[in-house]
Amino acid sequence: MAAGLSQVGGTIRGEMATSFTTAPTPTEAPGMPPLLRRLFAGIAFSALGSGMSMPYLFVYLTQVRHLPTTQVGLILSWMGVVALVVSPLAGTLIDRFGPRVVLLLGLLGEAAGMAAVGFIDSTVNAVVVASWMAVFNCATFPGSSALLTRLVPVAKRERAYGVQFMLMNAGFGVGGLVASALVDLADPRTFQWLYWIDAASYVGYIVVLLTLPRGTGKLDPVAASDAATPQPGWREVLRDRTLLLVIVVGTLLLTCAYAQMDTGFTAYAVNQAQVPARTLGWAFAANTVVIVAGQLVTLRLVAGRRRSTALGIAGLIWSAAWVVVAISGAFVGRPLAIVAVVLGLAVFGAGETIWAPVMPALVNGLADERVRGRYNALAGMTWTISGIAGPALAGLLIARADGRYWAALCIGGSLLGGLAFLTLRRRLTPTQDGLTPAPTPEPAKSAT
Repeated sequence: MAAGLSQVGGTIRGEMATSFTTAPTPTEAPGMPPLLRRLFAGIAFSALGSGMSMPYLFVYLTQVRHLPTTQVGLILSWMGVVALVVSPLAGTLIDRFGPRVVLLLGLLGEAAGMAAVGFIDSTVNAVVVASWMAVFNCATFPGSSALLTRLVPVAKRERAYGVQFMLMNAGFGVGGLVASALVDLADPRTFQWLYWIDAASYVGYIVVLLTLPRGTGKLDPVAASDAATPQPGWREVLRDRTLLLVIVVGTLLLTCAYAQMDTGFTAYAVNQAQVPARTLGWAFAANTVVIVAGQLVTLRLVAGRRRSTALGIAGLIWSAAWVVVAISGAFVGRPLAIVAVVLGLAVFGAGETIWAPVMPALVNGLADERVRGRYNALAGMTWTISGIAGPALAGLLIARADGRYWAALCIGGSLLGGLAFLTLRRRLTPTQDGLTPAPTPEPAKSAT
């Protein structure tokens, strides 16, 4: 089925068609259509605001608003539960109305929710705001992924995902540095300003989306209404066993890798390896430097190679990174512990530069164009599930046997996930595995 970008009334603007069919001019980033570069500007602006606010959320709620630590942990877990319930609906809405509309609604809701964070003064307020944020956050990940996917030719998707990830990390890094110079535990208003600035960054992203032509990213209505083919839904998505295998293995890797960065890793480094708290800042800075400096290099290395192999290598790199972090526990309170903690998270960043462009490319390579929103919503749930399971497992294991059980979980789980992805190639066609370019969708024709 041909899929394209359309506007209301069946017309399409020349700029949209150009984004699919015209090679970039020397003044453009290679492979980056004008509309995509505009979208990247909004993503980077939003990431800058998120980098200022999100690292301080737990501190803000517990030390500034004085909510009990246990309650804050439960509230954050509750957000994951809400997301699990709402994500399928977000995918359905994307397939029905297009990713741009759903993404706009998600960003509007998140902007309002982030502004409200600055006014939280009780557990009840926190639960209400957290629930609101979780609902609208479910629209942003699948919405932005589906929109980005439809703005670039198939062969350029991995590059687009990689550049997006690089820009987001750069924004997070700069935002975190700015926030560290502004916050003061003795002055709650400094934290309020962080969340109000973050809300404004969402508005900036919204403005960028509003400048895109109406109908951007929406499936060609002629193709979508093909009477000869029944319209697929969640039943067909859940029958895709290859997709389900990718989701299961991806969830395992994220639980044992990404989900440990803000919980198990920080606890192990400070409590078990006994490194100074400022070492965490150095470690995350090293991680960001590796991502920003190495992403374009990684994109060249993975281009035209098996996606299953690339994801397997990412898992093996993460397993090696956790080995390095675990070594810090053998040098408690000594300089070598600091080196191991910083180096471990830097190595972890190398795996991230592979995962970020390849995983969404694999999921979207499996997707039927008519249910792309549902596929991306299901992929987004891997982050939700791992975000619930990862901290819970870290809490259970980090204090046992000096953290060795936790280290074994991270090392073994990442290794197992990597090996599972290496065997996935038997279930993928060459096109799905990134070896053979898929046909580029033809843009919709103007109605006559």
